[in-house]
Amino acid sequence: MTSRRADRMWVSRIRVTGGFLSGLDVPLSKGLNVVVGPRGAGKTTLLELLRHAVGAQHAERSKSAQQQREAFLDAVLEAGEVVVDVESDDGGRRLVVDVKGGGRRQDLSHSVLVLGQNELEEIASDATSRLNLLDLRTGASTDLPDRAEAAILTGEIFEIRTELEDRREESMKRAGLVADRELLSSQEAALLGGSTAQLSELRESLSQAEERVIQTGQDLERIESVRIEIADLLVSQTRQVDRMAVITDRADDLPTATAVRDVLAQATNLSQRVVQAFQDAQTGLAAASAETREENIAARENAAPIREELERAEAGLGQITAQLRNIDAAVRSLDGNDVVIRDLEARQANLVQRRAARLDLAERAEEDLFDRRAEVARSTTSQIANNVVVVVDHLADASEFRNYLQEALRGTSTRSALIGAVADSVLPRQLMEMVEDRDSNGLAAVADIAVDRAHKLIENLNTIDTLQGLTQITLTDSVDFRLNDGSVDKSVDALSTGQKCAVTLPIVLSEPERTLILDQPEDHLDNAFLVTNVVSGLIARRQNGAQTIVATHNANIPVLGSADNVIVLTSDGRVGSIDVRGPFDMDEVVDRITRFMEGGRDAFARRSAFYTEHGGLE
Repeated sequence: MTSRRADRMWVSRIRVTGGFLSGLDVPLSKGLNVVVGPRGAGKTTLLELLRHAVGAQHAERSKSAQQQREAFLDAVLEAGEVVVDVESDDGGRRLVVDVKGGGRRQDLSHSVLVLGQNELEEIASDATSRLNLLDLRTGASTDLPDRAEAAILTGEIFEIRTELEDRREESMKRAGLVADRELLSSQEAALLGGSTAQLSELRESLSQAEERVIQTGQDLERIESVRIEIADLLVSQTRQVDRMAVITDRADDLPTATAVRDVLAQATNLSQRVVQAFQDAQTGLAAASAETREENIAARENAAPIREELERAEAGLGQITAQLRNIDAAVRSLDGNDVVIRDLEARQANLVQRRAARLDLAERAEEDLFDRRAEVARSTTSQIANNVVVVVDHLADASEFRNYLQEALRGTSTRSALIGAVADSVLPRQLMEMVEDRDSNGLAAVADIAVDRAHKLIENLNTIDTLQGLTQITLTDSVDFRLNDGSVDKSVDALSTGQKCAVTLPIVLSEPERTLILDQPEDHLDNAFLVTNVVSGLIARRQNGAQTIVATHNANIPVLGSADNVIVLTSDGRVGSIDVRGPFDMDEVVDRITRFMEGGRDAFARRSAFYTEHGGLE
């Protein structure tokens, strides 16, 4: 699993050219930056514009949340742009980003971790968001191999399996036919007396002639099957060539994409050669079909006089002869059926092997991602308070799997309890393979359910769409933040709002390198916790050379945190702007903090005691 983290980066400046903060120009320090000001001055707007410009991901990624963010950006930026200067180990860069995100640099998006107002509580309360936060915290890639091709293979396996079941059922008729033939042959021998040898010779000749008729007929069917598939491929490939020609023409208008145009031209040429190859194959198949059809006609002509002679020799045998001939024809048909079965079994084994390879690749990637998450969870736990533990359980979230089964089994009278038992004890891939193998006993044993229920469940799940869906369904890792409360470890789901924030914020602050942007992290926290845990975390980040940008109403953060850069915003109701900017102890900044921020004077008063207690962290 690779990391997408860039070199250590920090934001040195942000400017806004439109909307509520139009004309704002804010230099930022590499350490602790604190944005303060009255409500409505633009603190949240500034941080969200910075998040938008660098492309930092949100831990809460629902469609409705995304739509709300887009509407917010349209309102506060309008037709303007956000200009951000960033510094990193490999030099400085400038981003000029519009409201749609044009101008972003994707390689920087994971160098900044942002948590907006109320996101701490939302993240702590939602399992998916906790997982996303851990992934943001690690900077690890969560891209996993696509299972779509494996699902296509499952569909092909289903079709072959269905045909095999029908053909195997047909093949079971052989034993009965053989027994019937022995009985009829003995009856015929009794009627013929000494003429049996001559009749057997004629029948063998006719059998060989008719075998050639059957063989050439089967060859014609196979040729036609291949012809149909090639015709479909030819139509698809011809469309691709047409699309590639259009794309190549569009690329001709790209002045800096010469290499792209050359590659597209080569690809178009190769695709045209594939089309030509398919056309050549069609021509060859047409010739083979004509030749085989002539052989089939000749075989039929060859069999006709032999059949007439045999019919004269069999005159008087009546119904027995007709039955024997029908049995022989049926046996020859079963011989051909057995050949097809062997071919289908080989194709099925190949498809199963190919699907297994793709699913194994996806599962190895999932294992690697879990290992990375577990490693970061352990590292994070070691950096935060000793009563908080970050726990990652592998493939513990089966909610998507359970919901899929409920939908797939809708209308089958399958009880929710049975679906839950299966979802909690069987992996999707394992269930798919049990359905394909009709393994009712195996499913019953693993899910601890009755065999008859397992059998009925398998029958209900045995559809091509359901099996293809099972191929693509995956369980996800589950992340929990556990608080040791006395002798009990409490899941974050069982905590109060304040406790959830108190558990989650130290995890965020333990981020050692990336720029961290927080909007009002003091919400739902009491001053004692804020001073003891949050301020200490901010100071530790600064000492480690990591940049933090915080919007707050709490004076303890800039004062006890010894903010390198305090940005005091103001607003006339139409436009937000900078009132004062400078270090926390600059006279104008001190004045604004003591006059406008809650507890401002008290914060300055407790600085000495704070640093004495915390061993001179400053």
